[in-house]
Amino acid sequence: MIMAREMKNSGVSWIGEIPQGWNVVPFRSYVKERAEKNKGEKTRELLALSYALGVTLYKDKVFNMDRVKENYEDYQLVYENDLVLSPNDIIKGSVYVSKYYGCISPMYSVFSARSPKTHYLPYLSYLLRTKEAGRKFFSIARGLIGGITDTGKYVTRRMTVSRQDLLLFKVLLPSPIEQQAIVDFLDTKCSEIDGLLVDLDAEVKTLVEYKKSIITETVIRGLNPNVPMKQSGIPWAETIPAHWATEKFRYKLRVRRVSGFGDKQVLSVYREYGVIPKDSRDDNHNVTSEDTSKYKYVRPNDFVINKMKAWQGSMGVSEYEGIVSPAYFVYEFSDDDYNPRFFHYFMRNTNNIPEYRRLSGGIREGQWDLSPYDLGNMPIIVPPKSEQNEIVVYLDEKCAAIDQAIADKQTQIETLKSYKASLIYEYVTGKKQVI
Repeated sequence: MIMAREMKNSGVSWIGEIPQGWNVVPFRSYVKERAEKNKGEKTRELLALSYALGVTLYKDKVFNMDRVKENYEDYQLVYENDLVLSPNDIIKGSVYVSKYYGCISPMYSVFSARSPKTHYLPYLSYLLRTKEAGRKFFSIARGLIGGITDTGKYVTRRMTVSRQDLLLFKVLLPSPIEQQAIVDFLDTKCSEIDGLLVDLDAEVKTLVEYKKSIITETVIRGLNPNVPMKQSGIPWAETIPAHWATEKFRYKLRVRRVSGFGDKQVLSVYREYGVIPKDSRDDNHNVTSEDTSKYKYVRPNDFVINKMKAWQGSMGVSEYEGIVSPAYFVYEFSDDDYNPRFFHYFMRNTNNIPEYRRLSGGIREGQWDLSPYDLGNMPIIVPPKSEQNEIVVYLDEKCAAIDQAIADKQTQIETLKSYKASLIYEYVTGKKQVI
């Protein structure tokens, strides 16, 4: 039985109470800067760092290939058991101990233990990856989070923790035996939790793909599997029910360019959700102009496209009244031939994505732009209105059930993540003890 131990105030707000015998020290007294360049190219084993995966071999991870260079002499050497962190991403927990010898971009910071016998870097890594430490780093970081302007230009300025603030950052120093025991315990427990998270994530992805397949199959082939079929003439649709029609986009929808409603709520277009209020999500970093008088007015049942991300599926029929960036396209239906919900499902079905990619042009993928002329000539499917209505009822019911199953899985995921974060914090700060 583990006996309760006496606690004391650490004097550090994000840490709180710690066990008697534990010390609070500045980061610089725990580590030594490596600062060793790869002169003469001692190694060409390129390493990478992410807050999700830690220090990885570049060749084991799909990164933007423009990182591959002919010469790595200006890169930093990283030895096995070195601590590697990103001053730009440490607020998200981008600080890990390397299992590899190699070299890494000079944008990262590399440290060795000041005294390997008493300073155990895997413990320090766990401590600095806690959410509490991340919030403290955020409070001392400088810079701005990026976003997309109204003109479609992406601007960013990272939140960076200065070298001086990092070196003075307060950390804990338990006994070497306790550091090792805490890491061994957390490695085991976190591995178990991570295994459960992997399984749940796989289940969510399966449900998402199942939902996509149901939508695509239904909006292209209908609900009756025995109905006669015909060639659609549309490469990505292949065959459709023989009594369904096809038409060009421009014959069923027309552009709306109405502005001057700057007091309305700002809407965003997500590839996952379609058109939703911007303030309904906390992961939207697009920059809203202070002057929204030129934003485009959107009514319920208007079709909205983010022209720069159409190739990702960022479009949908709006259920809301509001305004969107002037860079977006807004359309209204020309006649009553479409159930707006059916059109929403049809335009967002995965079979259409390659066509949006084909119709979008530009030098860089992230800046591809969809031409309204090409979109207007895109062929679309027009089932009888009565069948559209039936399909919408069917898909709304099926998708709601799948969405609920996904939400349940995601709740389990968030619960496990919260438990893991709490577990780590309580043990690395000594509020719970292993030995």
